[in-house]
Amino acid sequence: MTQGKPVKVLLGFTIPVFIGNVFQQFYNMVDAVVVGKFVGTKALAAVGSTGTIIFLIIGFLLGLTAGFTVLTAQKYGAGKMDEMRQTVGNALILTALISAVMTAVSMTGMHALLKFMHTPDDIFKDAYAYVMIICGGIFAQALYNILASILRALGNSKVPLYFLILSAMLNIVLDPIFIFGLHMGVRGAALATIISQACSCIWVVSFLFGKKTFLKIQRKNMKLEARIILPSLALGLATFIMQASESIITVCFNSSLLKYGGDIAVGAMTILTSVMQFAMLPLQGLGQGAQPILSYNYGAKNVDRVRGTFRLLLKVSVGYAVILWLCVEL
Repeated sequence: MTQGKPVKVLLGFTIPVFIGNVFQQFYNMVDAVVVGKFVGTKALAAVGSTGTIIFLIIGFLLGLTAGFTVLTAQKYGAGKMDEMRQTVGNALILTALISAVMTAVSMTGMHALLKFMHTPDDIFKDAYAYVMIICGGIFAQALYNILASILRALGNSKVPLYFLILSAMLNIVLDPIFIFGLHMGVRGAALATIISQACSCIWVVSFLFGKKTFLKIQRKNMKLEARIILPSLALGLATFIMQASESIITVCFNSSLLKYGGDIAVGAMTILTSVMQFAMLPLQGLGQGAQPILSYNYGAKNVDRVRGTFRLLLKVSVGYAVILWLCVEL
């Protein structure tokens, strides 16, 4: 992270993260494609109407992982290995606690939330069944995200990608089996998703705590400490606020669409949202790819490297955004 041209290093981190983000989008996109084409418009609207809720949950998890990624890379760059292991241990314990709370709260309040969003009666049952199963997989999704971000913070952005590709392919295989073979409809799509996510979680846990890693987390590293948790949460707060505000806007969109536009309008919005999310993936990949490089060099007090990487990140991000804007307008 401290040697070589910044362009090469940034691309080396960004490309695996970008490809990983693409495959992560496949989870919901494959559900939407298969359900929309072979089950029907109402089923697609049921899946689409829950997208904002899932996006909000993922946004919270991204905010949580962002802070710990930064702090882990900083400690690693500074050569403070014991503090780095404490940071990782705190991240794992806090993730487990928060995901348990999120699962309980989301499952308890989901019925009321869908009613608040004006989910139509004809798709309510399917929407509720789909999102409740997805919420049952919050723990696996949270644990995978935090462990993948830790691996990236330690300079390994490829291994999380391999596991994500395998799980995305598994989801593609399981979707038709559950939807058509077992006649489970939208429930089958949700079940295929959480099984695939659970597999990616198990694989990354096996790798991170196996013989090939120098991390070696011990029980003494798993004690929650405010000096680690509070800075990590503060660092991730901005990410969460951005995701949460976007989710709230989308909830307002969907509520209005469900009330005044009906199933077809929600289905159309589901497709457009998927396209938009794909268009934004390179920007997300750049930000996530640069994060461990900036944090590592910040911890190592390599100020020139931090400035150079930031300037490069800013130029490439603005350049991509302008090109994307022109393509859309034309």
